[in-house]
Amino acid sequence: MPARASLYRRPAPDPEEEDVDQPRPFLKWAGGKWALAPQLTKLLPADLGKRTYREPFLGGGAVFFYLSTHRPPKRAFLSDALRDLVLTYEVVRDELPALVAELDRLRLTHDDEQFYRVRDAFNDKSVGGRAVRAAWLIYLNKTCYNGLFRTNRSGHFNVPVGRFTKPRIVHPERLVACSRALRGVSLKAQTFDHLVEDAQRGDVIYFDPPYVPVSRTANFASYSLGAFGLEDQERLAGVFRQLDQRGCKLVLSNSDTEDVRRLYKGFELKRIEVRRNISANGSTRGVINELVVRNTARW
Repeated sequence: MPARASLYRRPAPDPEEEDVDQPRPFLKWAGGKWALAPQLTKLLPADLGKRTYREPFLGGGAVFFYLSTHRPPKRAFLSDALRDLVLTYEVVRDELPALVAELDRLRLTHDDEQFYRVRDAFNDKSVGGRAVRAAWLIYLNKTCYNGLFRTNRSGHFNVPVGRFTKPRIVHPERLVACSRALRGVSLKAQTFDHLVEDAQRGDVIYFDPPYVPVSRTANFASYSLGAFGLEDQERLAGVFRQLDQRGCKLVLSNSDTEDVRRLYKGFELKRIEVRRNISANGSTRGVINELVVRNTARW
């Protein structure tokens, strides 16, 4: 039987309300790991400060931002299949004044009509400069229904406007802290497969893919272009095994399902209990089981 641990103690604090001068996720993200970051980072190799860290499903960046303050790696490579997401991180790192100015403008004029106008513009990939498109992504994320970033098979953001009285659209202090944490970090818009070419022996890699759904209403797999289905999960498990043979030090989060247990049979499986606060269906929120997979035999 896999080891069992409970990481749920109380509802996760809102990262935007914590120390404003420290890096925290500046995006809401389904399955975000901020509440679990202290425990998850303890499961990474003890000598992380001497190693290269890679995270191929960047998302909201919770684990990286926690590491940047508490256990910074020697070097970090962050990537994601969502090109506009990676662009947004690049703009936070390199073009922060222009980004904050655009977000402030959007904040002052926010209403439902503006939301849908921005959503249409965002879905036209030929419109907007770098800082503007990054501001659009953050704005849509902060004002859409349930803070759920989701695109359809055509790559179009399709979440409706949320019902917020005063959404927190721009948080300059938080963005400054995140910009500082991202200095010197490599950012690339790539699928996880690039690790087969780029990862080196001894690299520490944390995988946080779209989860195998535990129910139809809990399926967040469509957060990126098309769906991240079972074939993709199997392909990811194949990459995981290749990198294990190479001598990389691997940690992966996923749902506690028969498919995940089958795909990672032979590795250390640690069951944890976590609270999920973002879901398309409110009835599916609450404490659920997840798995943390590690190839500790290579450590």
